[in-house]
Amino acid sequence: MEIAVRTIYFHGNPGAPAELALLGGEAVRSWIALDRAALPLEPESRIGQLVASISELGAVGPVRLVGFSAGAHVALQVAARIPAADLTLQLVSPAGPLEIGNFLGKMAGAPIFRAAMQRPRLFAALAGAQSFCAARLPHLLTHFLFATAQGDDRELKADAQFVGPYRQVLQSCLIGGLPSYKAEIEAYVRPWAGLLSDVIHPVTIWQGSADNWTPPEMAQSMAQRLPNVHALHLLARQSHFSTLRTALAAMA
Repeated sequence: MEIAVRTIYFHGNPGAPAELALLGGEAVRSWIALDRAALPLEPESRIGQLVASISELGAVGPVRLVGFSAGAHVALQVAARIPAADLTLQLVSPAGPLEIGNFLGKMAGAPIFRAAMQRPRLFAALAGAQSFCAARLPHLLTHFLFATAQGDDRELKADAQFVGPYRQVLQSCLIGGLPSYKAEIEAYVRPWAGLLSDVIHPVTIWQGSADNWTPPEMAQSMAQRLPNVHALHLLARQSHFSTLRTALAAMA
């Protein structure tokens, strides 16, 4: 009898587990969307706890890790630490190492990433401002985040059935989950390109050609460095969240 693959979803940042159902619907209801806000803040303890949980699942059958945006960084860290597991990875609009190319100027999150790298106090202030807006001015926060939406993300920006629930995703992340958000951004902006060669599991990458959150060149550079890439799907006119919607439908 064939053993079912268990799928673990790693949300973006800012993001929360609810983004999976928001863009995947009923088709992904059986997937496990991890709430990383409850994890320890210290990086090794944080990843170690995820590795332990996913190793337990892998002991009883194959596991598929789906990492969206900055969640791809977390999924790759986990995969690199359990090379013997029966794992596959699906990276969607993946946020790759900043040091492998001149990407930062093309990323909508550049001000946050630059502050986290160079000016910790400014980063803390910006994260606090995001948290304040999430609590008191959620309409302004979503307007700011989607002000430069490209490709099919412009359709999502105008869709009240997406924008309203996505405000709740942001509130979950940036209010109660603020320490976790900050810890993951700080970990992401540190150099980590060497990790890519340690991920020996099969990898599929989904990338929108119009993505201005994680540019296509970043996904292409990652594909060159990961040792076991089975496919790089470059989706015409798709951007960050629209790529996630398309990829989830294809994987479900």
